[in-house]
Order: sequence, then structure tokens, then C-alpha cells
Amino acid sequence: MLGNDTLEIKDRIYIDGYDVIELAERFGTPLYIMSEEQIKINFNRYVEAFKRYEEETGKEFILAYAYKANSNLAITKLLAKLGSGADVVSGGELYIAKLSQVPSEKIVFNGNCKIREEIIMGIESEIRAFNVDSISELIMINEIAKELGKEANVAFRINPDVDPKTHPKISTGLKKNKFGLDTKTALKAIDMALKMENINFVGLHCHIGSQLTDVSPFVEATKKMMEFILKLKEKNIEVRDLNLGGGLGIPYHKDKEIPTVKDYANSIIETILKFKDKVEMPNLIIEPGRSIVATAGYLVGKVWHIKETEVTKWVMIDAGMNDLMRPAMYDAYHHMENAKVKGEKEKVSVAGGLCESSDVFGRDREIDKVEVGDYIVIFDAGAYGISMSNNYNSRGRPRMILTSKKGVYIIRERETFSDLIAKDIIPPHLL
Repeated sequence: MLGNDTLEIKDRIYIDGYDVIELAERFGTPLYIMSEEQIKINFNRYVEAFKRYEEETGKEFILAYAYKANSNLAITKLLAKLGSGADVVSGGELYIAKLSQVPSEKIVFNGNCKIREEIIMGIESEIRAFNVDSISELIMINEIAKELGKEANVAFRINPDVDPKTHPKISTGLKKNKFGLDTKTALKAIDMALKMENINFVGLHCHIGSQLTDVSPFVEATKKMMEFILKLKEKNIEVRDLNLGGGLGIPYHKDKEIPTVKDYANSIIETILKFKDKVEMPNLIIEPGRSIVATAGYLVGKVWHIKETEVTKWVMIDAGMNDLMRPAMYDAYHHMENAKVKGEKEKVSVAGGLCESSDVFGRDREIDKVEVGDYIVIFDAGAYGISMSNNYNSRGRPRMILTSKKGVYIIRERETFSDLIAKDIIPPHLL
């Protein structure tokens, strides 16, 4: 199936050779399943596609995996072992990156509202760069670095005003978005940074959005960034690193071909190489998240009730929008299948059990005939699934397992009722 290399559909659905129904019965539902082999495949596609950049420029290429997509410690540790860097946006993500033994020179810190404690963590960890989002942030980083007696590496996030042609809520590179600096302000910020004793200016950064299924916005953004590097060269300012962020989409719709990693890589590399005779080639950093882990993940829910109305046939499963927010938040599409292949199709609407009308995973989907006790498999849930999960309706987050050639492992335990109240405190007068 498009994007899902380690999945097989026979009489049942198999992931990495493991029967999904057997996994659901063994580990319970709702259940997240992550395929180690699919993560490796996705990661290595990037490494192979961007090898050309290192060969043709002699410069470094770093894949800094976006921890926001899925920051489970087993996943980040696996990626670190494969050679991945880390794109972090919080102190918590930096903590996980360090636990995962990601080299400091491969960690970049993003975000438009970094707080003091996070900046201290980043400086003390000697990360590759803070991707600075405002002049206010630059001033704060310099002051903190001075207090610590250290020098902080900074790159500046540029807002290139490029339409990423994606969902408005995951568009980040337009002038109206909250992220980054326009080039005029960036020039001012870079000039300030070069005069600061505790700041080391190292590069430029941009990230125009997520789930892009057209390479033309990447080409436009890359061209604008290279033109800005050329403008800086005219001022005798060298740029060590160019970080183009992430954003490459995945095939949520299994009947729709989208650009491959190779298409994406070639479009970026060819755009940069057009400037080879004009500027010193920079090290290249990218920050993919979704395209590394999304297709490796599946959310499985058990069918507990079926209800037929005049409008649709409702299939009620024990997974809900608290486990996977994307359909409710973005009206996002996820492919679904019955884990048991029966050869007879029907149209159903699949919903969770939360007290929200938006707790629906899909309406009028054609899947194999469903009965109470069956298991529904929601595809491509490895990114922005568990990382956006919550405890709404006092429901615990689901268990997560990792399938691999070496076996099946629990990599996140199911939350218990005790976990739900573990941080609550009752004041003495209410006891």
C-alpha cells in the first residue's frame, strides 16, 4: 500500500509480519503500533536522497528529526542510532534528545517563545543553534550567555512569505503567520548579533509549513533563502548553515501519488547549486518529522457498538479523539481498514466514544463488513498522534508497541486511573 512498505493485507492485516488482531488481543486496545522497519526505510530514503548534496558540495548534511511529530523515547533512540539529529521546540524535547544521546552539534532549537530555562539548557548543552524568531529573543539569549560566561550559536528564522499550499493551521511561512523575521528585520538582527560578544551567528532557517504535497513551494523558499545568503555575502557576512525546515507530506490518501523524498531532495539541491559560483555553499539541515514516522504508525480500536441511523451506519470504537486529534482538529483524512478481511464491503462512519460531535475518524468509508468485536486499523498515525494525545473525558493515553525483526516491545504503557490524578492535590480544608 502506498507509503506503508511493511504492511501486508491477506486474510488479515500484518505489520512487520505480525497479525494485528493477535497484537490487539495480546496488548489490548486502543493500541498504537509502530513499525521499526518502516522508520528505518523512511529515514534511509532521506540519507540516500541527500547524499548527492555532500558529494557535490563537500559540505555537511544533517537530518534533524522533528521531535514534535513523535517524541517517544524508543523512537528517538532508534533515530539517534541511525544518525539522526534533533529539531526540538521545548526544554522537554531537548531533555529527550539528550537522553537519546543525540550529539549536541546535531541539535537545533526552534520555537517563537523560548523561555529563560530553555535557553539556559540549550547554551549549557552547546547545541548547534538556536533558530532565533525575534530580536527580543536574540537579546535574551545574549544576556543569558553572558551570565553563563559562554557563547551561544544562533541562526535566524526567516519568514519567506511563501504559500505552502497546505491546511491553514499548519502553514507557517506566510507573512501573516506568527513565525520568523522578514528579511529587512533579519538584516537588522544579524547586524546586532555580529556586534554581540556572547553570540556566534551561524546560519539561516525557514520552515514554511507541514504536509506539503507539491515541491514548488520548497523550490521558491530555497531560492529566496539563497538570494538572502547572496545579499549577506555582499555585506561580507558568511552563512555556515542553511536550515530549510521540514514539511514534506505523506500519502494519507492511498490513491493519490505525491512527491517522493528523492523528488523533494533533488528540487532543493538543484536550486541551491544554481548559486554555487556566487556564494560559499552552506551546510544543509532539514527537519522532517511526519515523513519519518507517520507511515510507521497505526492506531487500532476495538468495535464495541454498531448503530444504524437514517444517515449512516455508525461503528463505535474504543479509540477516540483524545488518542488521535488530527481528524477532529484539522478534518484530516486517515485511511482505515477492518483488521479482518472478509471480501464484502460496506459504507460506515467510524467514531470514538468521547462526548464531542467532532470525535469522528471518518464518515461514509468503504471498508470490509464490520461486526462487534472486530478491530479497526487507522493508518499513518505515527506522527502527531501520541504526541498530541490528551486525557479528555478522563481517559488514559493508549499503550504503544514497537514491532521489529527482533520481536514486539511495549514502548509506552497504557495510562491508569491513578495516572490521571497523579498530579492533583487536594488542599487540607477539603480533606
